[in-house]
Amino acid sequence: MFEKFYPTFMFDKIEDIPYELFKKERITAVIFDMDNTLVDHKYAYNKNVKEWLKELKKKNIKICILSNSPKTTIVKKIGKELSMKYLYNAFKPWSFGFKKAMDLLDEKKENIIIIGDQLFTDIYGGNRFGIRTILVKPIEKKEFWGTRIKRPIEKFIINKYKGNEKYNKENNKW
Repeated sequence: MFEKFYPTFMFDKIEDIPYELFKKERITAVIFDMDNTLVDHKYAYNKNVKEWLKELKKKNIKICILSNSPKTTIVKKIGKELSMKYLYNAFKPWSFGFKKAMDLLDEKKENIIIIGDQLFTDIYGGNRFGIRTILVKPIEKKEFWGTRIKRPIEKFIINKYKGNEKYNKENNKW
């Protein structure tokens, strides 16, 4: 019943994702959610994320921000600072934003993964579109009111996910 919300992988934060995972899974492009995944509510990112992204690019992995934010200047600013392609007003979980990101990255679905902090936008959207997904914990507890309302439901679903016999605790894989 909840499988459409289950991520392919789970990690505490972006920097915990091993580069070997992308090679093992034949991932050549990564779509990132922006708010509370890459940046905090003040639109700041930490040095470790920036270094992790640089290393990812050295491994020839294409990267792109796919944000629901309508704040075009902020999305552009973060994209440029992190040397990433970017899309805003994505309307995740609807598929057209994911399709635009796939076209922008010039990759096939089977080679793309999305990393995000929300089940109902990032993970559900990625699953609906047919790409693999990585759920990370939100950077901060302070969030938009609409997201705060959804977090208890997400927690319930994650507990169901972790309780499922198909869940592999060793590599956080479904």
